Amino acid sequence: MTEFTTILFVLIGLIIGFVVGRSTSRAGDAAKLHKALSKTRKELDQYKKDVTEHFRSTAGLLNQFDEQYQRLQQQLAEQNQKLTGYEFDAFRAEAAEAQTTQEPEAENQPLDYSGEPSGLLSDRSKDESR
Repeated sequence: MTEFTTILFVLIGLIIGFVVGRSTSRAGDAAKLHKALSKTRKELDQYKKDVTEHFRSTAGLLNQFDEQYQRLQQQLAEQNQKLTGYEFDAFRAEAAEAQTTQEPEAENQPLDYSGEPSGLLSDRSKDESR
C-alpha cells in the first residue's frame, strides 16, 4: 500500500503544482497585459497631443498666409490704381469674365434646336408597313 500511497501523493502534488503554476502565470500575464495597455494609452495620448499641435500650428500658418495674401492683393490694387489710374476690383473682373463665358443666345442656336421635329427619330418601318 505504500507504493499506492506514494503514487497518490505524487499525483496530488502534480495537480496542486499545476493549479498553482497556472494561477501565478495568469497573474503574470495579466500584469504584462496591464503594463502593455498602459504604455499604449500613453502613446495614444502623446499622439493626440502631437496631432492637436500640428493642426494648431497649421492653422496659425494659414492665418499668416491669409494676411500676407490680403496685403499682396491690397498692394497690387494700390499700385494698379497709382500706375494706371484705373481702379481694379477683382469682383467686377470676375463678373465681367462670367458674362463673357455665358451660353450664346437663342438666336444663334444651331438648326437642330429650331423647335420643329427633324424626322431623325421617326420609325419609317412602321410608317411604311401601314
